Order: sequence, then C-alpha cells, then structure tokens
Amino acid sequence: MSLIKKIKDYYKERKSLLFTTPSHSQGNFISPEAKAILGQKYFKADFSEIEGFDNLRCPKSSIKGVLDKISQIYDSKASFMLINGSSSGVIASMLSILREGDKVLIARNCHISVYNALVLTGAKPVWFYPKLNKEWGIYKGVEASDIEEKIKHDTDIKALVITSPTYEGIFSDVQAISNICKKHDVKLIVDEAHGALLNFGAFNSKPAIKSGADVSIQSLHKTAGAINPAALLHISKTSDIEPQTLQNSLNLINTSSPSYPLMADIEATVDFLSSKSGKKHIEKLLEDIEIFKKSLPDTVKIFSQNNDPTKILLQFLNNNAQDIAEILNNKYKIEEEYSTDNALLFITGIGTDSKKLSKLSAAINKISKELLTSSQNISGLNTAYDLPVKIKYTPRKAYQTTKVSIKKSQACDKVCGEIIMKYPPGVPLLLPGELITQEHIKYIDKNEIEII
Repeated sequence: MSLIKKIKDYYKERKSLLFTTPSHSQGNFISPEAKAILGQKYFKADFSEIEGFDNLRCPKSSIKGVLDKISQIYDSKASFMLINGSSSGVIASMLSILREGDKVLIARNCHISVYNALVLTGAKPVWFYPKLNKEWGIYKGVEASDIEEKIKHDTDIKALVITSPTYEGIFSDVQAISNICKKHDVKLIVDEAHGALLNFGAFNSKPAIKSGADVSIQSLHKTAGAINPAALLHISKTSDIEPQTLQNSLNLINTSSPSYPLMADIEATVDFLSSKSGKKHIEKLLEDIEIFKKSLPDTVKIFSQNNDPTKILLQFLNNNAQDIAEILNNKYKIEEEYSTDNALLFITGIGTDSKKLSKLSAAINKISKELLTSSQNISGLNTAYDLPVKIKYTPRKAYQTTKVSIKKSQACDKVCGEIIMKYPPGVPLLLPGELITQEHIKYIDKNEIEII
C-alpha cells in the first residue's frame, strides 16, 4: 500500500479527532511564519503512528508496502527509508557489521558519519588514502590492487568502507573491489550518497549493490530532487546481511517520531525516478550538462575522468578558483558547492534545468573575458592530504577521554582531541586519538588545538 495514498485517504474516509502528537493537529494551528514558508498542506500530511499509519521501527502495512516497492525498483534484498539522511545509513551499516575491537579498512576521504560510527561501534580504523590527482587537488578512485594489498597485509579486517562516487563525482571500480572483499570475507559498505541517480540514467558506473557491494547508501536530496535529509539504504541480494539486523541498528539511532511528509516525499521521489517521465528527465539533464560544457571558453578546463557528469568540476587557467567563486557570488549571485585554490565544484540534479545552466555559462564566459591573463595565487592542495596517520587511541577511547586546549605551536607530538578538517569537502586532516606532527600543523589555520 502507498503511504501517499494512505495520507490522502485519511481525509476522505476517516478523519478521526486526534488527541495525539504532533500538537499542531494536522494544521489546526500553524505559526504565521511557518505557514508562509511551508504552507498548510505540509502540516496536513504530518502524522504520528496513529491507527493504520504503520511504524517505521517495525513496518507491517503502508510503510512496509513502500519499502517493498523501493526494494523491487532497486533490485535489493531489502531497502530502508532514511529519515536522518545518509549519515544514519552509514552508521547503521557499520553497527550491523562491526563489534568493539574489529578492524575496518576505510578510505580517508570518507564522510564524518564514518568517524561517528567508529565511536559508536568501538571498531579500530585502518585508514588509507586514495591516490591524489595533484592537478585538481582531489582524490582519485580507490584502486582494487591497493585494497588487496592492504587486506593481505592485515587479515583481521572485517569490513571496508569507501565513497563512490566521491563529492567530486569520482567513481571507484566497485565490482573489482567487491571481488577482492568476497575472496577475503570482508564486508563492503559503499557510501553512494552522491549517486542517487545511478539506477535511472546512463552513467559511467553501475549502482554499488549491482556491482557486489553488501550495502549502499544514497542521498535522494543531493541529486534526485527530494527534500533534506531524504535518503535510502540498500542491502544487496548477494549479501548475507539480514535485513532485521539493519532494522535493529537503525532503531538504535533513528527518532521514534519519524516525519511522515519526509517518508511520503521519499516514496514520491522514487516513483518519479523509476517512471518513464523520470528517466526522460534525467536523460534531458545529462544532455543539458553536455551542452553547457561545450559552451565554456577554452580558458576553462572541465574535469572528465571517470566521473559523474552531474558534478561539474572546473578550473580557470592561470586563476585562483576561490577568486572566481567570489566574483560569481558577489557580482552574479551564483553560488558554487565549494571552491579550493585549484577548482570549483557545481552540483547539478533533478532541479537543474537548461535555463539555470545557461546563466552559469554566461557568467563564466564574461568572467573569462575579464580575467584573461590575471594570474593569481594558486597554491595547490589545500583540502586533500596524504599524511601519515598514527593512531594512539581508538575513536571511541578518544571520545571518552578528557581534553585540554593548547597553543598550536606546542601541539607537535601530542595526541589530537578534536576533528580538524576543512569543510567542504570534509576530508579530515586529524581525528581524535591521532598523533599531531609538524606536517599537520602547517595545514591548521587556528591558534589553539584540543589535545588528549
């Protein structure tokens, strides 16, 4: 049964007098400011687990019907709606696989939710850096040969966590990595948050669970048109992970009052993506992006190495990308996803139309003419690191240990007590429990650091 239909039918068939939460009583009271922003219809769809409306913690009727439909569309063993975003899916996946003291191999360009899961599980991270693309200041995809070498070197590894596609849209060869993981009985979790359209369009990579991953997590709000923080978690049909294990893990971290408007939006988004109209919409998006790229001047370089085309990564030759971003922001009222000295990232998705891309193209062309030979300070890598990681405490132990603040100049050879990263893109320079070296200090742009 459809959750959307259930909400609609409530007003046609039942419309009980509810003395339950939420206390706005399906829009009987809405603060004027909220009504102006959200409208009344949002509140009319906002229920609690009243009779017949099912429960996300133990779905048996309408929510179960939505989950079964999503699972069928994605061809998964089981799928879950995530009302706390992809972060909750990453954490639940790791909680389902890892126990305290277990070793987990993790690509360092992971989302902060992976660190949070390490604190909650008590697992021991074995960090590694994907190779660097120094020209662009970003990480390349994870190489299967590197994974095999690391697993052979440390046979106690229980799981591997990688991000594919990355923030910048870089794909890893999930199938080749999966083959190695299966050979060594290592569970593979793929943070596929930026790959929510992969199941429905012509991309350079197949969805992770169709390439051998045990679990994948996708953010529908990032590229697929859903509202924040709508996301999905999928278990592959080839995995031996039991759906109830994932459900139990999600129940540990999810709110007991899930948003029915958000769940309805997830259902509606998946219905659209899997429809003929949705697939045509994605096809048009990819065509519009190609037209946009061809419209750019020769002074602008486009990254196009095994990446997701919906992530547009650009360089302005002989110019600092952050200076370009400032011009776009202030003069043209165009905001990028992020910029470094090396490049600007623009994220597109379902809501990106040809008109929007044309405005960006026009601004870029104007800027290029104005800045022809204006060479700026391009200092190189400033968000992608390749520094040794020396772990003194596990993330859980570090989280539980008392911290003090000291001057940065005194921090060398001390144990870090805080997360230090530039965000976005959010790749950690240091995590709690790791040894601070002089190399790290060069990248830290604040005067005091918490240590253990």
